[in-house]
Amino acid sequence: MNTNSPSARRVDQNEASSGLSSSLKNKYLISIVTLIILSVLNISLKSDKVNSNIWSFAVELKVTSVTLVLVFLFWLPALVPWFITQFPQLQGSLNWLREQGIEEVETNLLRIKLRYGVQEASQNYEEQIWNPGATSAGLNAQETHQQIDKRYQDAITLIDATSNIDSAEALQRIDQLAIYYDRVREEMPSGANRTTLMSDISSTMWSLVTKTVNFPVQDRLNSCKAGERLSAYKYLEWQPSIEYIDLLLSRAVGIQEMPFGQYSALLALRRVVTTNELASTQSIETLAILNWSANLEYIKEDLSRHKLMIEIASILKTNP
Repeated sequence: MNTNSPSARRVDQNEASSGLSSSLKNKYLISIVTLIILSVLNISLKSDKVNSNIWSFAVELKVTSVTLVLVFLFWLPALVPWFITQFPQLQGSLNWLREQGIEEVETNLLRIKLRYGVQEASQNYEEQIWNPGATSAGLNAQETHQQIDKRYQDAITLIDATSNIDSAEALQRIDQLAIYYDRVREEMPSGANRTTLMSDISSTMWSLVTKTVNFPVQDRLNSCKAGERLSAYKYLEWQPSIEYIDLLLSRAVGIQEMPFGQYSALLALRRVVTTNELASTQSIETLAILNWSANLEYIKEDLSRHKLMIEIASILKTNP
C-alpha cells in the first residue's frame, strides 16, 4: 500500500489535528459533561432542629466561573481545529513543533555513526559518491568508470579502518535506519532539510551494509517499505550483481519509488554497469530505456537524476 497517497496523508493530518483518539475523546467529553452538571447543582439535605426525623431536600441551580471554564473545555476539541484554520501562523508553529520529533532520529543517527566508527566513511560517501557532482566533468566513460571504482574502494577502506561491528549488529542498525528513513519521509515536509536527513541515513546505511553477511537483498528489494528497499540499493552498490539490473532499472525510472529512491536505484545501477560486462542485447535495451527516460521533461528538471542517467548511458556506450 502506498502510504504517500493523498488520501493517506489526509487521514494522518486529520488524526494529528484532532489530537485524541475517538474513544479517548468520548471519555473526555463524558467527564466534562459530568463535571458541568455537578458544578451547576447546589444540593442540600437538612434535618429539622427539633425533630431529627424530618428531613428537607433542596436543589439549586447556580452557574459559576467553574461552570464557564468547564463549558469552554467541552467545546475545546471542536474549537482547536477552527483556530488552526483561522491562524496560518499557528498551523506553522504546530508543524514546527511536530518536526522537532525528528530530532530523535538525528540524535540516534549520530550515535550510530559515532559508536560504529562510520561517521567519516559516510561523510566520504556523501561527498565523493552520492553527490550528483561527485564525478569530474569532461572524463570519458573509461575514466569515469575508474574514478567511480576508486572512490568506492577508498570509502570501503575508511570503513574497514575505523568500524568494529559484527554482521548481526550491523543488520540490526540498518533495520533501525530503514525505520528512521520511513519516519522522516512520512513526517517531515519535503524540502532541503528532509533531503539532507535522508541522505545522511542513506550514507550511514551504506557504511554499515559493508559489514553484513548473507544480506537478504532479494527480500529487501521486494519489500513494501521504502527504507528496506533503500538498504537493498545500498547493498548492491557494495556488492553489484548483474542479476538485478532489470529490477534496478525499473525502480530507477518507474513509479514505485519517489525521486530519492529512484536516485538511489540509479546509483546501484551505475555500480552494476561499471563492474560487470553486459551482454550486447542487455546493454542496448538498458541504454534505450535510459535515453528515453532522460528525455522526459520532469527528469530533465531534476538535474541530479538526469546527470546520473546520462552518465550511465555514456558508460554503456563503451560496451554496446
